[in-house]
Amino acid sequence: MSPGSTRVPPRPSHNLTMRFHLRQRQPRDTRPRLPTVDVAWIVENRRPFNAHEVGSLVPVVFARYARLLHPAWAASDRRDTPVRWDAVAAWSGRTIHALAQWETLAAPATDVDRPPPFVAPPDADGLPAASLSALLEVLAAYTSTPDDCFIGVWEGYGWPVEAWAGPEVLELENRTYLACRGPLSLAAEVGWKPARDRLHAEPPNLLWPADRAWFVASDTDLDSTYLGGSVALVHGLLAHAGLEVWPIAATDLIAIESDHVNGG
Repeated sequence: MSPGSTRVPPRPSHNLTMRFHLRQRQPRDTRPRLPTVDVAWIVENRRPFNAHEVGSLVPVVFARYARLLHPAWAASDRRDTPVRWDAVAAWSGRTIHALAQWETLAAPATDVDRPPPFVAPPDADGLPAASLSALLEVLAAYTSTPDDCFIGVWEGYGWPVEAWAGPEVLELENRTYLACRGPLSLAAEVGWKPARDRLHAEPPNLLWPADRAWFVASDTDLDSTYLGGSVALVHGLLAHAGLEVWPIAATDLIAIESDHVNGG
């Protein structure tokens, strides 16, 4: 060896055993899926979920799109006391518009000497029963298959939705839904099962007829319901006194930052 050199120790003759930190594999979801023929059009025509657009929830295949605002509540029990967003805007001094977001709309623009008209904010998991009933009434008139519809409910609700739904699920980019197929009226009965002397219901998160005339989406994190359909359908929704509806585009944003009018 030359001066200053370093001796490299010889490698051991025995074999070394490599150690790996193995991730525990999640159990494979073996539940049956809705037939591809019934759902491929949804997957193929929705925008990526992280685009945060109307088209991220509703397939981009329709002539018109609309946003249904979930009402706020004038009482904490959220029963029979809905409050429209335009009434909140009149109190807060903000502007109600198609892309208004609750967080900015409900924050007073200046000092307000009157109490707010609401106690609880809009529900963020779907339409309340009265609004859903009004929506179903309109939807039924704009499909040739009102007795053959698909209803999807987010699987995270658990029971009693699991007992209500069929065996098939619908797996999309952002959520997995328990699914049921039948008449449109089933959408008003999601999860209605007796539970300790009371009945419990969850609103549907997805809804579309077999003829694909329209598509309705209520994400569990959003306080608005979005839908696509015909020009006549959207006009019918706009004309319904029991619903607060705004026409929108498939490319409109659904994130809180979309309310540029009120400073979002």
